[in-house]
Amino acid sequence: MKRTALKWVCIIFCLLLSSNSIFLVNAEKLNNTQVNLILKKANNAYRNGQFAFAVDYYNTYLFNKTDSISSIRLKLADCYWQMRNYEKAFQIYKSIYPTVNTKANEQDKRRMAELYARYNQYQQAGKWLEMIPEFGNKAKAYSEETTLNKMKNDSLNWTVGFSVINTNYREFSPFLKNDTLFFSSNKPLKDNTIAFGWDGNNYSHIWVIQSFEAEDVKLDNTAYTTSIKNENLLNAKNIAGVYEGGSNPIVKKKFSTNPNINRELDGELSLYGYLLNGLDELYYNVSASTIDKNNRIYFSSNYRRADKNGINRICLMEGQLTSSGVRNIKKIPFGDANLYSVMHPAVNYDGTFLVCSSNKPNGEGGYDLYYTSRIDSVHRWDDLKAFGENINTKGDEVFPYISRDNTLYFSSDGMPGLGGLDIYKISLKNAIKGEGEVVHISYPINSSADDFGWTQDSIGTKGFFTSDRFSNNDNIYNFNYEPVVITRKFITGYVKEIDSFKPLSGSTVFLYNPKEDSVLIAKTDTLGKYTFEVSSTEKQIIKAIKQSYTNDCFITKGTTNEEQKDTTQLKSLNLTLNKFNVGFKWKLNNIRYDYDKSNIRADAAPILDSLVALLNQYPITIELGSHTDSRGSNSYNERLSQHRAESAVAYLLKKGIDSKRVTAKGYGESQLINKCADGVPCTDAEHQANRRTEVKVIGYIDSEKKSNGLNLEMFKDGEKINKNLLPSNFFDDCKTEEK
Repeated sequence: MKRTALKWVCIIFCLLLSSNSIFLVNAEKLNNTQVNLILKKANNAYRNGQFAFAVDYYNTYLFNKTDSISSIRLKLADCYWQMRNYEKAFQIYKSIYPTVNTKANEQDKRRMAELYARYNQYQQAGKWLEMIPEFGNKAKAYSEETTLNKMKNDSLNWTVGFSVINTNYREFSPFLKNDTLFFSSNKPLKDNTIAFGWDGNNYSHIWVIQSFEAEDVKLDNTAYTTSIKNENLLNAKNIAGVYEGGSNPIVKKKFSTNPNINRELDGELSLYGYLLNGLDELYYNVSASTIDKNNRIYFSSNYRRADKNGINRICLMEGQLTSSGVRNIKKIPFGDANLYSVMHPAVNYDGTFLVCSSNKPNGEGGYDLYYTSRIDSVHRWDDLKAFGENINTKGDEVFPYISRDNTLYFSSDGMPGLGGLDIYKISLKNAIKGEGEVVHISYPINSSADDFGWTQDSIGTKGFFTSDRFSNNDNIYNFNYEPVVITRKFITGYVKEIDSFKPLSGSTVFLYNPKEDSVLIAKTDTLGKYTFEVSSTEKQIIKAIKQSYTNDCFITKGTTNEEQKDTTQLKSLNLTLNKFNVGFKWKLNNIRYDYDKSNIRADAAPILDSLVALLNQYPITIELGSHTDSRGSNSYNERLSQHRAESAVAYLLKKGIDSKRVTAKGYGESQLINKCADGVPCTDAEHQANRRTEVKVIGYIDSEKKSNGLNLEMFKDGEKINKNLLPSNFFDDCKTEEK
C-alpha cells in the first residue's frame, strides 16, 4: 500500500466497505487447523481494512508458530502503522530490517525513513531514503546537521499551544474565518448510527466554534497530561485506524445540530463546538472545509456509493453557508468514483481560484496538487491543471490552504523536512508559473511527526494547524507569530587584490572567536564582500584565503555599542591578498653562500623552511634561481650557481616538497644587480649582494584545489566548524593590531 493510503487517508476517506464476522481468540496454543483458520481470518480482516482485528489474529498466529514468517510480520507491522501505533510498527520493522536493506520495497524504505525521523534518528532515516533517487534531496537534508539546524533557525518567533478543543479522537483540518473556527473531528455522536463496524468510531464531521479567541487554546498541561492517562480512550483512538469507514450499509444520519442539545447529549466531547447544520444528506465522511468572501463553503466528502471493489473515493462539494447551516449543496465536477479521488479544497478569498489534492493517474507522486479557476461563483470551474515540479514530488502533496495575501500553504512528505508531512509555503503567483522555491516553515510548527492543515488570520500572526506529534494522534494546535527583536551585530568587510584593489569573489573567510572556541565561515560575493553575524563584540580573529593567492589575517579590537537595540555593524574590515602570477619573482633574503662554496649555511635553513611552508600552502610550481658575483670565469660561475640552486632544491625535497614542483637554475654572473662586473673594483659587501637566491613562480598544480593546506571547497558559507578541523598554527600569522 502506498504512503498515500497511509495516515492521512483516514482523513481523506478511501473506505473499504465489506462485512466480516470476527471472533476473538485467547493467546493459547492452538492446533494446526485452528492456526490455519486464524491466518485466514487475519488475511480477510487485513484485506478489508479491519486492522484492529487483523492485529489480534496475526499476533495469535505468530504466537502459535515456532518459525518467524517475514511476510506475516510485515502485514502485522502494516496494521500497526495504519493504526498509528508507530512504536510497535517500528519494533517489528526493525526486527525484519535490522540494517539498511536494499532489497526492501519502496514503501518499506520510506516507512523506515519516516519512523527513524519520527524518533529523531535522522542519520539512519537518510540512509533509508537515499536508496530512492526521487527522495535524494530529503535524504541529504536528513544527513546534514547544518540543514536540519537551518530548518529550526527562527524557532523563537513562534509560540505554539495545544488546543483545549482536542479530545481523544481526531481533530484536524481547521479553517479560520474571522473569529469562527471550523474543524473536522471523528468524535462519536451519541444519537448517530455507528459508522465503523470494526471500532465503534463515527465518521468525520465538520464542527464550528464561534467567537473563538486565542486564549481559548492556550496549552493546559494538566488537562493535556490527564487526558492521555485514560487508557480506554487511548485504545479507542488507536483503533481509529486509517479508514474512517466500515461495514455498515448506507444509513441516513440522525443527529441534532443544536449546540445546546449536542452538549447535553455528548458531555465533554461537545463542550467545544457544535456540528455544522445542513450536511445531513451527505454520507460517510465530510471534512477539510474552506470558505470564500461570499460564504461559499467547499469541502471533501465520500461519494454516495462505493466502486465494485468496495472502495468509496472522495470528491469535492460546495454549498452556501447561511446562518442556519449549509444550503444548495452540489458536487464540483472533478474526480472519478471508479478511478481516483479529488480532495482537500482550498479557495482564495474571492472564490475564483481553487487548489486541491488528487491521485489522478500520471501524476508526479501519490497525491499531487492541482488548481482551477473561474470568472465568478456562478460560472463553472476550468479543468484541473497540475502544479510544476517545484511543488509536486514523488511523495504526497496534501492539505493546501490559500491565505489572504495569496500565499499557498501545503504539506508534503517528498521535500526536505523534519519528519513525515511538513508544512511549506510559496506565493500563489510563483506556484502557478512553476517558478521559485517553496519555503519550509520552521520548528516548532514542523516537527518529526506529521504536520498539516494550516489556517491563519488575515494578517498571518495567529492561526492553527494539525499535528500528530503527541500520542500519534491528530490534534489542533494554535500558533502566534511574533518576530523576536534581538540585538544583532555584524562584522563585515571586503577581500581585494593588493595591487589592483579589485574584489576577490569566492574567497573563504574564517572568523575565530577565542572565547567560544568556534570558527565561522563566510564566502565573499561578487563585490568581494563578506559578512559575519556575531554574538560577541570581544576580540575576533579573521583570516581570508583564496586559491593561488597569499592570505591575510588580523585581530579585531571588538568595539561596538553594547546598549544599541537595533542592528549594529562593526567597523568595515578589509583584507588584501597577493596573487602569485606566473613570472612573479622575489629574493630569498639572508640566503648567503660562502665564497666559492655551494653548501647551505646554517643561517639559511630558517629561510628555506619558510619557503617550504609557503609551498605547502599554495599550489604553485617554482624555479629556484642561484646567482654568483663576477669573480671567476663565466663557466665556473654557471657551474657554481647551478650547484648552489641544486643544493637549495635538495633541502626542499628533504622537507617533503614534490620534486615536480621545484626546478634548480644556475644563472652564474649573467644577472648582476649592481655595477660589480668583471674589472670593476667592488667591496666584499657589494659582491655579496650578487650572491643570492631568487624564487620565481612558473606555474600551478592544476589538479590541486587546496590553499593553505586546505580543500576550500569543503567549507560552506554560513556554517560553523570546530577549530580542530584547521591546522594548529592556522591563525598564528595574524597581525596583532586591527587594520
